[in-house]
Amino acid sequence: TLFTLNAAIKYLSYRFPGLRSIISGEPRILIYHGKVNESNLRSEHISINELLEAVHEHGSASIRDVDLAVLETDGNISVLSGDYKRRSVKPRKRRKKLF
Repeated sequence: TLFTLNAAIKYLSYRFPGLRSIISGEPRILIYHGKVNESNLRSEHISINELLEAVHEHGSASIRDVDLAVLETDGNISVLSGDYKRRSVKPRKRRKKLF
């Protein structure tokens, strides 16, 4: 049943690209040139402490050192720093959603 449901959802998202954004979501910019996007943090229910923890896990000392941090559609936070010379991706702690 799960395999059939997964195949049907993949087919529908391929066939109807507008449906893909509803099912998968869109990547969200969390940090841009050292500045935190507070509205995206609130909408994704990520605290500043969780973001700072992710930044530290990626090897940056502070948020000001980060050029770009993006919450990917799969739940990972990608961090680009040092003029994009160093890029790392680590999975974000998953939370159960009601919807």
